[in-house]
Amino acid sequence: MPSCSLGVPAPSDRLTKERDFIEATSRLSSFNVMSRPGIPISPIEIRLSKDRLSLISRVLSSNADAYKHTQVILDLLHKLGLRDDVVAEVKTLAMISDAALQAEDFTRAFDTNQRMIDAVFKLRSGIPSEDPRLHEASEVCWLACFQLGRHPEFPNVEQKLTLMGRALELCPSDKLNDILTPWRRVEQESLGARKERLADADHSARPKRANLAKPVSSLQSRLNSLHMHSSPLINAEDAAALAGRAFNRVASNFPFRVGGRDRSGSREGQARSRSRDVHQGLDGDVSVQASRVLQRGIGWLLGADDES
Repeated sequence: MPSCSLGVPAPSDRLTKERDFIEATSRLSSFNVMSRPGIPISPIEIRLSKDRLSLISRVLSSNADAYKHTQVILDLLHKLGLRDDVVAEVKTLAMISDAALQAEDFTRAFDTNQRMIDAVFKLRSGIPSEDPRLHEASEVCWLACFQLGRHPEFPNVEQKLTLMGRALELCPSDKLNDILTPWRRVEQESLGARKERLADADHSARPKRANLAKPVSSLQSRLNSLHMHSSPLINAEDAAALAGRAFNRVASNFPFRVGGRDRSGSREGQARSRSRDVHQGLDGDVSVQASRVLQRGIGWLLGADDES
């Protein structure tokens, strides 16, 4: 018996779209989209819906966290038969951004806007500028950027300035004046934020500069302390004692009498001959002068004023 094989034909585009639509219907049901209050939407209502973007809007409005799943929402859009519709994708991203803004999730809102801007510029590079699709996508994009960029609760000033710049780039010429005023206000906020960052950076750098200066002052104080301790003339009492000892050592070596008397005080000196009185007087004068000169030298070392 000859063998035979059954081959399954490749699915056509129409069959693929039909299968995607069935999956989209099932997913919409899982999102609990309501046709009317308390009544879930039926598959026939989904199929007969002329504005399938309104189904995306219902998903985002009926599920608070749906905006966090951007790719899931875009896959749902594609399965609803809008896979190659760039304008529909831009509008879907704008709705996701608006839902994130309502939830004050500014980070996701900004990221979604960036993705939407990329889609618009990609569309601009692929079709003529006169194409109405480009005008419609640009209109949706600049409005979303302007709405998020001027939001007073959006804390990131640099991102706000970026969004306002995109809005100026994509908006029609008759809307420029409406955007320039809030754009200047955001620019002033950006300048103020930069000044604050510079001031904070300078303030944090001051303690470091002070710490670097401390070793210099410490080294200087140590050198001064070393110099003070090494000088023998700083302590007046020690200097006076040192000078006194030096004077006594020098004076003890002088071979003369002070005041006309012998230092031993003996009477034998008085019995000497008158012929030596002249020499004694001269010796006394020399001793007095030498004592005065030595005293003046010691006084100069101690810093005393010269006597007249």
